[in-house]
Amino acid sequence: MSPAVRLVARFYRERRIGRRASAVRDLILHFNNLLRDAGCLHGPLRTEAEQEFRDLERRGLVKLECASRDFSAILHVRVPPASEASFFAHVGEVAPNAERHQLADLFEKAAESPVPEELAEGWRVFCQECAQIARSGEGLAPCFDRRSLEQTAQILDALPRLLAWKSESFLRFASAALFGNSKTLEEKLQSKIEACLHRISAGRLQTLADLGIRENPRGVILHGPLQITLPDRTLDLGGLRLPVQISAADLQAANLRTTATRCVTVENAAMLHELAKFQSGILLASSGSKGGFAHSAILDFLRALPGTLEFFHFGDSDPAGFDILRHLRERTQLSITALHMSYRPSAVPVLLSKEDVKILLRALDSPYLGEDEKNTLREMERLNDKGAFEQESLGLPVSRWPFYVRG
Repeated sequence: MSPAVRLVARFYRERRIGRRASAVRDLILHFNNLLRDAGCLHGPLRTEAEQEFRDLERRGLVKLECASRDFSAILHVRVPPASEASFFAHVGEVAPNAERHQLADLFEKAAESPVPEELAEGWRVFCQECAQIARSGEGLAPCFDRRSLEQTAQILDALPRLLAWKSESFLRFASAALFGNSKTLEEKLQSKIEACLHRISAGRLQTLADLGIRENPRGVILHGPLQITLPDRTLDLGGLRLPVQISAADLQAANLRTTATRCVTVENAAMLHELAKFQSGILLASSGSKGGFAHSAILDFLRALPGTLEFFHFGDSDPAGFDILRHLRERTQLSITALHMSYRPSAVPVLLSKEDVKILLRALDSPYLGEDEKNTLREMERLNDKGAFEQESLGLPVSRWPFYVRG
């Protein structure tokens, strides 16, 4: 099949004719522009595309508009709404209208799921309204992404169980119980589900906390010479061989004292454990939260320390790692030096994702990163390669500061 035919299917799906049940106008595409975009403008690929479109016209799947003086010169391709089902069957894809009906069927089936009596009417109306919107092709945001049938089914399966939730639970426990993955709620679905709860309950349920599902307790993993004085006791971490986790609530109520001259925040908790083995007298801290490192607990901890310390951050040297460094500096207003965060080539390139590029561009525009750090990111962008960015790629640390000779 010609790439140009598949491109017609994509354009049909993306434009109003494919997105709205009410669309009545044909999809009209300039033929040469279509072939150019599909990489078929010249040579055998053009000949193949022309032959295939003429065959589709003979079968009634498309209409071709040709030059009045040269019938062999195709000017435009038209796909009428009436040809949608047969055209997409030819391409081997589900037609947009069929997708809309599949989506609507999910909501109609979900309406039959049992929910607590006080929410039953709200649930029924919610599902019926969503089914109607899905069938029309209108948007379902912020509750659902109509492009993802699988995610919509996942949310609809979880909602009745959430509405019947009776116990006090942390977010990750609830996520594991509902989705089989402890991070699905907080990383992907929380905002959508809370938007659903708001509509189903007419505003009585605003967040998961209203059902007894609360944010995961936050804390900081610590090691080194630190005294934590609480209202009723003092904890001395200086004699401990292994790192310990202190909750955000305890840290907020504590007075902190340290004999250390350096504090190093370490992105990955596993690396912090390696460094802790040396009993170096350096204060080490990590949130242990990949992708969510600079949360309020570690920010509050850094702000509570004496300003006479030297602060360092040892993170991964990818865009996300530099974004954490940027966030730490911006939120604490501390002078924090990057540690071992230079670009390191990798044997096999690790290509930048779209999200990596987005984060990288934001970092390059930030006043909280220095020119050396931005040059590292520019090199990454130039090569389209994150390199050996993980902290662990540095190998085994050594006992003397700064733990690695290179980096």
